Amino acid sequence: MFMKTSEFEEQFTAWLDGQLNGDECAAFEKELLTRGFDPATERRAAGQLGKVLRQHSTAPMLGNAEFFNHQLLHRIAQEQPVAPVAGPRRAWWSLPRMAWAGAACLLVAAALFFATIPHGTPVDRSDYFAQVLDARPGDDSISADTVYTARDNVTVVWLDGLDYLPADYQLQ
Repeated sequence: MFMKTSEFEEQFTAWLDGQLNGDECAAFEKELLTRGFDPATERRAAGQLGKVLRQHSTAPMLGNAEFFNHQLLHRIAQEQPVAPVAGPRRAWWSLPRMAWAGAACLLVAAALFFATIPHGTPVDRSDYFAQVLDARPGDDSISADTVYTARDNVTVVWLDGLDYLPADYQLQ
């Protein structure tokens, strides 16, 4: 039975380098013979090939060696697994922080409630109550003011600068 290709290549390299002991060397040379190779011829051919390669083969000079090294190191860094960050991670929204945030929201809501909603004693109003919230005349020469008397529960609209009252506004 033959060995796997990768095992054979490893054994072949070790055999050429003289790293096999006597029994391993004899077993490998027997393997070469079963595959149809002469061990002496193979050793001689590998030695001649190595000699030719050492004499005539030179590595080409890279035009931009820095860029090549950078690309190679970047690719190696991408292939290596990222180590997890050591130390405990604290969640930003921990229970005490959520409690303080809730208390601050309640405080802001209470402040807005008391600042925007008018508080005072309610006036006993009849079923036919109307309140003037804003009085703006269309003419800039006329000013409108409202006066409310709580004792009589009456609101008066005071118009200054109005020369006449149109006929359709006159009281009957």
